[in-house]
Amino acid sequence: MKKKILSFIVALSMLSALVLVPLPASAVTSGDYTYTVNDDGTATITGYNGNDADVTVPAEIDGHTVTVIGNRAFYENKIIKKVILPDTVETIDTYAFSGTTLENIKLSNNLKVIEEYAFLYTKLTYINLPTSVTTVKRWAFNVCFDLAYLRIPHTVTSIYEGVSNFICDKDLLVIVGCANSAAQAFAEAQGITFATIPCKDHTYSSGACTCCEILLGDLNKDGVVNNADYTILTGYVNDPSTCPDLSIADVNQDGVLDINDRLFLLEIISGVSTWPV
Repeated sequence: MKKKILSFIVALSMLSALVLVPLPASAVTSGDYTYTVNDDGTATITGYNGNDADVTVPAEIDGHTVTVIGNRAFYENKIIKKVILPDTVETIDTYAFSGTTLENIKLSNNLKVIEEYAFLYTKLTYINLPTSVTTVKRWAFNVCFDLAYLRIPHTVTSIYEGVSNFICDKDLLVIVGCANSAAQAFAEAQGITFATIPCKDHTYSSGACTCCEILLGDLNKDGVVNNADYTILTGYVNDPSTCPDLSIADVNQDGVLDINDRLFLLEIISGVSTWPV
């Protein structure tokens, strides 16, 4: 409790220290939004003036494609609970949703960067980052004590660089990602539970998951699949509770560990079958 109170005070200090920056002179109001036009003719949402708890940000505003949710666009909004972003959005800028009552957000499938403090001190419970994202800047999701699930794809190679402490409820949060990924390294460094995304969620060729570099059936992790792995798998099939990593042992990728995996692996080793492409 003391830790949470301290974290709460830190968060409030950070928020209260912010100096609200007035909208630039070029800002235009259109319906519930204010926006500016970027050099390439696209739009940056700079403010939301509506009263809806559920907000769907438009993909286009006054003929301009919306590509950025700008600095403090929804800052400290105490009405919003759910936001749907269009797939045109590529960047969520600093403090865009910080200090809000936001509980759920559908991110753009073309989102690339989440800037610093973007979701600081919100009510988010679930975040599923799209594979288009490559960078999550420091403190982007900090002080979100309701956050229980954060799924980070293999495309994210930079997470919270330079930050030693990720403030959250570490007894509640689970980070989900690929094995041997930046997500796993981040979770382990922060002392947060990490869960591996099964290989079947991704593309794999010749038994190798292209994002995780996991080789299906390589149970002793020596880089090859052979009789030694078959022996290990036989033991796991006989007692599935002893299997430490289903994502490697489930060689036929049907979600269960059973005799079919053992038979399939034997066919792979003997050359009767080949890995699906």
